[in-house]
This record gives sequence, structure tokens and C-alpha cells, in this order.
Amino acid sequence: MKSKIFTTIIVIGLITGFSSAICPPCNAISLGSNKQKKEQSLLNAGKYSLEEKQYENSIDFFTKAIGINPNNAEAYAKRGNALYLQGKYKDAVSDYTKAIELDPKRENLYYNRGLAKAGLKEYASVVEDYTKELENNPQNINAYLNRGYTKLLLKEYLQAIEDFNKALEIDKKNEIAYHNRALAKRYLGNYEGAIDDYSKLIDLNPKAIDAYNNRGVAKFYLKKYKDAIEDYSKVIEIDKNFSRAYYNRGIAKLGLNKFEDAVLDFTKELEINPKNDLAYYKRAIAETNLEHYSSAIDDYTKAIELNKDNADYYYERGSLISKTGGDLKLAEKDLNKAIELDEKDSEKYLTRAIIFCKLEMYLPAIDDLNIVINMDSDNTKAYDLRSYAISSLNEAEKNNKDK
Repeated sequence: MKSKIFTTIIVIGLITGFSSAICPPCNAISLGSNKQKKEQSLLNAGKYSLEEKQYENSIDFFTKAIGINPNNAEAYAKRGNALYLQGKYKDAVSDYTKAIELDPKRENLYYNRGLAKAGLKEYASVVEDYTKELENNPQNINAYLNRGYTKLLLKEYLQAIEDFNKALEIDKKNEIAYHNRALAKRYLGNYEGAIDDYSKLIDLNPKAIDAYNNRGVAKFYLKKYKDAIEDYSKVIEIDKNFSRAYYNRGIAKLGLNKFEDAVLDFTKELEINPKNDLAYYKRAIAETNLEHYSSAIDDYTKAIELNKDNADYYYERGSLISKTGGDLKLAEKDLNKAIELDEKDSEKYLTRAIIFCKLEMYLPAIDDLNIVINMDSDNTKAYDLRSYAISSLNEAEKNNKDK
């Protein structure tokens, strides 16, 4: 099972720049008639309620203003903001769309509609809105950042990098652009490029804990385990309770075969995150290498209790039980479950065949080995074991006849 590393990503949506992206007030309405005065009064009340996070009141005021003047783009835009902040993304999209119809050149309307569509996971349409926003306002750095982030979600990594590059042209010290550009580079397998971006971010902000963590991840993928450990240790120095930092450092120590140190890190991780099944699983691997077999089996069992659908957990526990002379029927049961969950892994069939041979169940062993050979025609171990199983089966049948 490939090591899962816990990483962090800076999400550019709700977190970054929404308040600054809220559409600015249009030119003040000329105060003439009582109707216009009432409309302006309702708009002002709606804005105040929005600032005070009284969203229902805000929506009510803007709705009344729209009742007086159905062509007031600002009222639709502001009501859209209140709806968005309530998580009512579909309704917010409707209001932004109406505001765009009334005032298509108004800055930030496409941007805000893009945010609302992101809440609905309509990512292709989100990109279109950010693109429209940039046509109206080419210096809207948040639009570049959000469009780049959306392209990450769409796995359009090269295009995402282009947007983050553009954001850095506007603001060469933008931490979010460096962070997410590094992530795009990682997805492309450009780990050295990712490390360079994370390092630039750390130069800008020496306390950028996510950057240390993610740089450690990139170093881990390059098998620079010692360097990765240094970054994870820095994370822990900044925040000893940072989510998954001990786990990440533990798997880097596994890469250096520092099994005792790895056990300590996984144990610390489990003190902080007792439901991290992967920490139990990885600690079991370290314990197995230390020949602490009973503890390892206990940890595989804990991992299974937390995640009953992971085939590798059953496979490793069953394999260890078999190798250490434990209850072979329990080992068989584990391999049955592992194969039920993952029927395309030849190693699982091979391990079950070994258990069947130990139980002198040669026919099912031969069936499993045939499956292995069909999956991997170059697996010499499977051929050798099948020859053994066939020979043992023939010998058993001969002995039965002689009786």
C-alpha cells in the first residue's frame, strides 16, 4: 500500500479576499422622491445588517428595495452576498446573474458568482466566470488565484500554474500563489519545483507551517527522508498539535529504517488523533520490523476497527499471523476479506495460497496460484508453489489409495 501523506492546501474561496471582493457600492442614488429615499434607506439598512452578519434581516431589506426598484443591480448583488454567506449558493447565483444582466460591467459580480458556483461544485462554469471577471478587471488577483485553484480541482495543472504565475506578476510576495503553485507542481511530479516554491514562501513567512509540512511531503516523494524529517520537526516546533505532523515524520523515519523512532512518532500521533487508522497501520509495520509481532497484530486489529474497508489491513494481519505460526484459519479469514475488498492484487492470492498449502488445502491453493499466474505470468514464486501444491496433492491422493 502506497504511503498516504497528509498534506495541506490553501483553499481560495471563502477564506481569501471575499470581503474585499464584495461588489462596491454603485453611485449613490439621487435622493429625490420619497420612493427613492425609501429605496436608499432600505439599501443602507441591508448593508448594515450584512456587515453585522444579520443575514436574514439583510436579505429582507434588499428584497424590499428590489420591490421598489426591480432594476437595482446593487440590491441584487448585495442580496446575493448575504445568500452566499448563508450557504444558499443556488439562490446567490440567481441574484448575481440578475445583477449581471442589469450591470454587466460591474466589477466583482462575475467573481462573486464564481464563488457561489464553486459552492455548487460547478467548476467548469466557475472558470468561465473568473475569466469574465478578469476581462472586466484584469488586476483582480483573487480571480487569478481562484481560477488557478479551480483548475487544480479540474486537474488542469499546467493551466493552474499559469494563473498563479499571473497572480505573482501582480503581487510577487503573494503567499497563496506560491503555496498552490507548488501544489500544482507536485501533482505534475515536479517535486524540486514544488520545494523551490515552498522555500520562497518560507522566506516570506518563516512561520508558514503549511509550507514546511508540504515541503516535507515533496522531499519525502524524492526519498529525501532526512530532509523531510527536518521540515516535519519544524512543523512540530511551531505547533506540536499540528494535524498529522507526527504521522508524516513517522513514515519518513520508516523510509530510513528507524523503526523505534517511527513507533514513537506514530504513538504520539495517536495520542493527538486516536482515530487515525493509518497511524496504527504504519506503527504495526514498524513493530513487525522490530519483531514485536503481538503488538503489530494488535495495531492491525485497531486499524481494522477504525476502517473496516481497507483490504491492506486484513492482508497484512493475515500474512503476519501466517508467518509467525499463528491460527491459520484466522489468517485465511483475513485473506478472504482482503481479496473480497481488492480482487485485483495478485499478492493477496499468493499469500492465501501459501496459507492453503500450510493447511494442506492444495486444490484451493492451486486455484489461487492459477489466478496469480494469469495476472502475472512472470511470477516465478507462483509457478514454484503451484508445482509444490500439485506434487503434494498427487502424493496425498496416492497415500489415500494405498490405504
